[in-house]
Amino acid sequence: MGKWLATLALAVTTTVMSAPEPKAQTGETPVVDSGRMLFMTYCASCHGVTGRGNGPSADEFRHRPADLTQFARQNGGIFNDVKLHRIIDGRTVKAHGTLEMPVWGDAFKWRLGLDENGIKARIEAIVHYVESLQERAGH
Repeated sequence: MGKWLATLALAVTTTVMSAPEPKAQTGETPVVDSGRMLFMTYCASCHGVTGRGNGPSADEFRHRPADLTQFARQNGGIFNDVKLHRIIDGRTVKAHGTLEMPVWGDAFKWRLGLDENGIKARIEAIVHYVESLQERAGH
């Protein structure tokens, strides 16, 4: 089971990472729109299109992907964008969750050939989009 799961995670990551960069659409602010497209390209297969941790591959992992709509609530009601940026990047945190979560900083660098500014811009766009997914009190 463990080897099969690792193979699935690699296949999902490889497929997602080889996908073309999403192009901007109109209708939302550029940062959120870009973040939404990046999220759908790189995150939704595990975290789901609504960020609730229910993506199409979520049931295949040993640990269910995080419900990203609860990130602020789990941090005392504060959306800690710096913390989330570090988690997504993965290169500077001791505990990156499980091995099932890609280290996106390295993936963006090596698979897409991005420099640090390009990596930072993509991760910031994803973080901004995840902020827009936060479940508000009373919902």
